Amino acid sequence: MDAEDVAQITATLRRALSADPNRARAAVLDFGWAEILADEPQVAITTLFPLYGELLAAGSLLDHVLLHAAGQIDIGADTRVVLPAPGGAKAPGLRYADGTVCLDGVVQAGDGPLLAACLDDAGQWSLAVCPSAPVRAGEPLDPAAGWTRVVGTVTPEKLLGTDALGADPADLWQRMLTAGRRALAHELGAVAAAMETMTVEHVRTRTQFGQPLGRFQAVKHQLADVHLWRQVATLSAESAWEDGGPESAALAKAAALRASRTARAVCQQLLGGMGFTWEHDFHRYLRRALTLEPLLGDRAALHTEIGAAVRAGRLGDSVAALSRPGHPRSESEEVTRA
Repeated sequence: MDAEDVAQITATLRRALSADPNRARAAVLDFGWAEILADEPQVAITTLFPLYGELLAAGSLLDHVLLHAAGQIDIGADTRVVLPAPGGAKAPGLRYADGTVCLDGVVQAGDGPLLAACLDDAGQWSLAVCPSAPVRAGEPLDPAAGWTRVVGTVTPEKLLGTDALGADPADLWQRMLTAGRRALAHELGAVAAAMETMTVEHVRTRTQFGQPLGRFQAVKHQLADVHLWRQVATLSAESAWEDGGPESAALAKAAALRASRTARAVCQQLLGGMGFTWEHDFHRYLRRALTLEPLLGDRAALHTEIGAAVRAGRLGDSVAALSRPGHPRSESEEVTRA
């Protein structure tokens, strides 16, 4: 697709999401986004996921991205992939034993079957197709995002191993992880951009000591940090498509985490009392950021992977340093020791 085609897709998706944000998932699928994902995955993801972050659309199409990456879309479009629990490692860590799967992770709300990557007692990977399971009671931090915790023991309907899949299930999960991290990097970057935009508007219009807040040097410096790391996150997300490897995807997600964390800390401070009110939109973006940040690897897990990649020579110290605050040299040394 050329630039004009991509722009038209973006504009159409924006209209679809803006018309009824609570029905975003259905509107996007009605538009034919799944077909675009099948033919042009980069176009599909880089047009939709930034809009989700900007408009805070309800639901998520991350499951479609993961299933497409694994080549398992035939399982069913309503299949929900079980992601590692918050704070977990890059692998779901689910166990298959005595004919059951012990679920503990995060899924999109819905009634469709679950696809869970799990290990048996012999250490063999498989993808288990499980019936819908009850979710843990409790109010999610961001109800509109659609993510909920699932915990329980279920009997799988199918257990897909290497023979059934035609590939190593562990390799398929790695592909899913890589694709999902790229998508989340784009969405988190857009959330950070929205925080930055609303804060810039605030400091331009609010005054203190007879002048706009934005004229104070301390305010400028803090917003410059937000803008800098958001640009780093954007470039990292775009670069992750060049080689399509797991290291670049992990680095993109880590850079997006840094941009998101910087934006939510600085912008909440600069918005002052208004940023703590229900009337202001900041809390909605804060909730979305806090919901997305731990998915498919939090900061500690990503830094551990990046450190391993540096030690193995798959990433250079100067590149790995982008994922951590502080002096570039101390960053790379700390990541290498992880």
